[in-house]
Amino acid sequence: MNNVPIYQKIEKDLRVAILDGRLKQGDLVPSETELASKYQVTRMTVRQAINNLLVDGYIYRHKGRGTFVTFNKKEVDREEKPFFSFTNEMKGIDAPITTTVLKFEKRTADEIIAMRLQLKIGAPIYYVERLRHAQNIPLAYERVYLPVNMYDNITPDKFIDSFYDYVQNELNWKIRNCVRAIEARGLTKNVADLLHQKEGEPSLYMSSVTYLDNGRAFVYTRCYFHAEHFRFKHNFSRAENNH
Repeated sequence: MNNVPIYQKIEKDLRVAILDGRLKQGDLVPSETELASKYQVTRMTVRQAINNLLVDGYIYRHKGRGTFVTFNKKEVDREEKPFFSFTNEMKGIDAPITTTVLKFEKRTADEIIAMRLQLKIGAPIYYVERLRHAQNIPLAYERVYLPVNMYDNITPDKFIDSFYDYVQNELNWKIRNCVRAIEARGLTKNVADLLHQKEGEPSLYMSSVTYLDNGRAFVYTRCYFHAEHFRFKHNFSRAENNH
């Protein structure tokens, strides 16, 4: 982690403080000036870390009052777990789920991938594409990004079944939380062809970053779900102390 940009270290430190309860729901986050002084960096560098946490939903700004923590550890445990694992979620249907690994290769991280995986731009990553089917009906197309320096000799067969099961049962890593965003998105031609849809038709698009208990991001995914076969349902509860 010595080569990680300082703004990513600040982001990680604040995220871990939120997840382990040192910063609780409703707590005021240290100001940009305080963080700049602590880490001996400019306020612009701190602002980059703060903006990433805002985008991921860990904190929110209240005009004239400051920046506050959105949720605490108890809320994360209740709302973020269990993780969405396509393989495990689909075990409840009658048809068997199969996975085709379309691509498995090494690439370098662009700006977005580097930010999500806490890497330097240009750092080596594994890039995986896989297609999930039920009775030859394509259900989802997924792109997976992994830091090369976290995995020793990983092979394509690890992506046939649940990748989370591999991480927890074979690598013995402890997963803490997953931050995901879901939106409607029109299909590009190549993705539409894979899902047996037409270019421009809507899909459910989900991007997610999953973290270990030490705050390290170990996988970033982008997944397109066939809109005719999926509906996501969420149950929200009102936090006790809202601002």
